[in-house]
Amino acid sequence: MILRATHRTLYSYSMPSIESQNEVRLMPLNDASQTCIEFRLSINPHCRVFSYDEPGGTVHYFGVRSAHPLLEIVAEALVETHLENPFEGLNLLEHDWDFYELKSTRQANAEFLAESPYITLNDEVREIATQVRQTSNESVADFLLRLARWIHVSLTYDPDATHVHTKLHEVLVIRAGVCQDFAHLMIACCRILGIPSRYVSGYLFVGGADGMRGEQATHAWLECLLPDGRWLAVDPTNDLLPNDRYVAVHTGRDYSDVTPTRGVYVGTPAKSLDVSVSVDRLDVCSPVI
Repeated sequence: MILRATHRTLYSYSMPSIESQNEVRLMPLNDASQTCIEFRLSINPHCRVFSYDEPGGTVHYFGVRSAHPLLEIVAEALVETHLENPFEGLNLLEHDWDFYELKSTRQANAEFLAESPYITLNDEVREIATQVRQTSNESVADFLLRLARWIHVSLTYDPDATHVHTKLHEVLVIRAGVCQDFAHLMIACCRILGIPSRYVSGYLFVGGADGMRGEQATHAWLECLLPDGRWLAVDPTNDLLPNDRYVAVHTGRDYSDVTPTRGVYVGTPAKSLDVSVSVDRLDVCSPVI
């Protein structure tokens, strides 16, 4: 499937900003599940853009040194997705938890097993994870599917319940949130049982699939390391294993590592912030430029 994703961020200031320094994580990944065919990042006011790669993806950064009443960031990407059947090759029957007891597994994935800025490994998280594991069979994949279903059913999807700075312990109190919160809870449950798990930001093409959540903004899900070495993507918000409708942009320990736009500026507080995301399917590979 060929998808075109457009991510637009507009900062408007009550008084012109004198200077701003910014970094963005908006370029889709290249991996076995997808190919980023083209990517363009447009900044208004125009300025030079630089980039570097980190383990979770590509980071672009730039500075605007002239006075400006607004800052517009538009990322356009053309991506071909390949993963049609995420269930292919999954072990759903046999016991394979011993992999997580290996010292080599824990050492190689330490950052995806520990607490992080948005994720706390407390007694309530352990209780949820243990409860779900007791209802599953002996395979890790079966546990992950059941955990995703439990979170999907137990948390209310409510865009007004949380914000980007909401931490996991707050979500556990209100039992509501958005895709970021669903992903954080499942990551915590996996880590507390020794399953390395990482946060994924990206986009979702709904295109006629009624009832799916996450099309109008940056979507979030997670990836869990399976005993066969494969990172399995799981979307508890929609109770699905991501397929070729998903475009992964960046990975990290939690949301703090994948923030789409981040920056500082000199001037009065921002008057407004507007973010819009659109994802369309193309029949032919049309360039973004």
